[in-house]
Amino acid sequence: MLEILQKKNKDKIVLIKAGIFYIAVGKDAVFLNEQLKLKCVCFKEGICKVGIPESRLEYYLKKLEKLNLSYIVYQFNSEKEELIQKYENLGKGHKEERKNKNCLTCKGIRNYGEDKYLIALQKLFEKEKEENG
Repeated sequence: MLEILQKKNKDKIVLIKAGIFYIAVGKDAVFLNEQLKLKCVCFKEGICKVGIPESRLEYYLKKLEKLNLSYIVYQFNSEKEELIQKYENLGKGHKEERKNKNCLTCKGIRNYGEDKYLIALQKLFEKEKEENG
């Protein structure tokens, strides 16, 4: 559902409520991680996700507004099986495409132990990230 909403709102950051969090995935998650320093985790293999607690949503939306960024926030009503648009800001879009982070780095390669091959992979990914900006 989020991927379809991202295509529909291609220049906006798309957030949708899931439980007690509003989540963003893919390029939006990486963007929020870089701009607002939100923690990025693996949603599924190769797809990043960030979550904003419901209680902190307005705080982060104000930060996006200060940056004049465009966003849209949805809430899913499971009883009615419908999406409800909660908030929207028509600031500038973030057209710059961002790649998902590497899952091993995202999860924290140290969680996999002191494996010399994984450490070598981490160094390679960090070098590539520095070279690609």
